[in-house]
Amino acid sequence: MASEKVYVVFNGVRVTADWPERIQSSQDVTAYRSKGQDRPRIRYGSESDDWGADRVPCHDCAVIKGQFHVVGCDVEECPVCGGQAIGCGCLDADDPG
Repeated sequence: MASEKVYVVFNGVRVTADWPERIQSSQDVTAYRSKGQDRPRIRYGSESDDWGADRVPCHDCAVIKGQFHVVGCDVEECPVCGGQAIGCGCLDADDPG
């Protein structure tokens, strides 16, 4: 029998119990590599699109304004092209994004 997931409320959002740790560890990843150069990550609320950071946590990863998105978040903006960091192709293959 599969174990049930445990949830907690963090930043006002219901997330799996491991999520606050994932948010915290993502704060240590301050840059991505693109073509061998470090590119500073874009914090929630500093993207070119308005995702409502002044009002609500990120709808995908639950970070609050000023935090880095959880690595792999679909909202995170690529620091190179401005597209989605998870699928734009700008980041080096060995990069965590």
